[in-house]
Amino acid sequence: MRIEIKNLKGISELNFDIPGQGLWLLTGLNGSGKTSLLAALYRIRHSRAFQDHYKTTATQEKLDTFKNARITYKINGSEVTYSYGGKRWPPTPRANANILSNFPYASIHFIQANGNRVEPYADEITTRRIKDVSSGVCSFLSYVLHNNNWNSLKFVNTRRGTGNQAFLLPYRAGRETHYYSEKNFSLGELCILKLAQKIVDVENGSLILIDEVEMALHPQAQVRLINKLNEIASDKNLTIIFSTHSSTLIKNTDKKKIIFISKDENGVCTTIRDVFPAHVLGEIAFDEEVKSDFIFFVEDEEAKLLLEQLCGKFEENRTAHKPMFKVVPVGGYYQVMQMLERSALIIPQHVKRHIFLDDDVRTEALPEARRRRSRAITDLYDRIQNKVSFLPCTPEIGVTNMLQNFYNNTNTTELNINLYGSNVNITNHIMLPEYQNITGDSPRKVAKQKLDSIVGYIRTHCGTDENTVRRFLYRKYIDHHYSSGIAPLMQLLGPILNSR
Repeated sequence: MRIEIKNLKGISELNFDIPGQGLWLLTGLNGSGKTSLLAALYRIRHSRAFQDHYKTTATQEKLDTFKNARITYKINGSEVTYSYGGKRWPPTPRANANILSNFPYASIHFIQANGNRVEPYADEITTRRIKDVSSGVCSFLSYVLHNNNWNSLKFVNTRRGTGNQAFLLPYRAGRETHYYSEKNFSLGELCILKLAQKIVDVENGSLILIDEVEMALHPQAQVRLINKLNEIASDKNLTIIFSTHSSTLIKNTDKKKIIFISKDENGVCTTIRDVFPAHVLGEIAFDEEVKSDFIFFVEDEEAKLLLEQLCGKFEENRTAHKPMFKVVPVGGYYQVMQMLERSALIIPQHVKRHIFLDDDVRTEALPEARRRRSRAITDLYDRIQNKVSFLPCTPEIGVTNMLQNFYNNTNTTELNINLYGSNVNITNHIMLPEYQNITGDSPRKVAKQKLDSIVGYIRTHCGTDENTVRRFLYRKYIDHHYSSGIAPLMQLLGPILNSR
């Protein structure tokens, strides 16, 4: 299932494959097409979506027009394109207009930040007219807003249209019950109330489109919101696409569930998935980072764990003040180098920035880039190389090669792992044909599979969490790698950590 947008507002081209069930964060810079994309998705079930969300000025020929704009929907080998025709968006071919009904959603709802308030008349607030709000809506509000008062939320149906509810929050004034109307609800409370109304009673298998409703929420409430949305998405088999700029949401979401829209100078938008939060944000000058002495950019979580253990061993061997540092995974090595340059405009000067790339970048990727004359890569590296260092290995390869060498040399002592009082001898696992037969064309992918296998085996026998096992193995690698002396480690980190 795909939507293709061309020549709409500032978008010259945007292709979007609709994700499956679950909560997905949609993010990108202002003007990257997030809201326009949500409106196009909303059109699948709502015929007036284009008119309502792509506003025109009918009295002005050259103002707010969508000339040449086209939106194409593709599903099961069929497609239909809607083009702006002056007043309406007719489909081409017209016979394919019905393919929108093939999109597998029971219903589609679009929820945006909206501060509109419904005020009841005084004569509407009578005991017989005040009703309890559903328990599902109340529990949603009380959980996200972290306030049990919302469990008492009431509503009245006003005389201004069928189903036009005005919400009231009761409180005690002496012996009497008084009410706060929506006039005294904050914008954040109103947005979450309207979201709760939609999502609590939504049909299973629906598509929910959310556009920045978290803006007026405290960061802790934002985290509780995505936790609740994840729970409901799982229970109701929903697809939720949540458009946001919130660094809190981005940093608290699995990178596999983040969709980043990147827009170039020509208006071509690219959707990128499985991307690290630091790459998405393009800036990481949040509270915890600006309090650091150093920020180190690396490629991935494995490199982060290895570098943290390297810094730990370095600090054990000197008595100077221990600096504060933060290790930030970014993505591919080219993205890491780009991040170093971009972050100069955002991170305060007192925070030193440096990047640590995996060793295979030094031995393979950069030489290959020079052979291919990939100037974008080599010129960037040449500009920043005084702030580039290389880890002593490619993390997964370093650890798995070390363990294999222990096994080949029958060094059973080194293969006997003692973790929090549990002894695990991984010789028994490495010798298995299932482990030895893990092969492939990419040494890194093979090493990753082997390391995952070893970590899983250790966890099964000692019951600790995955990151603890990985930290232990990387520390073991470092102790072994520098067993003949730490001079190379001091040469690697000393000039950087002593630069303040």
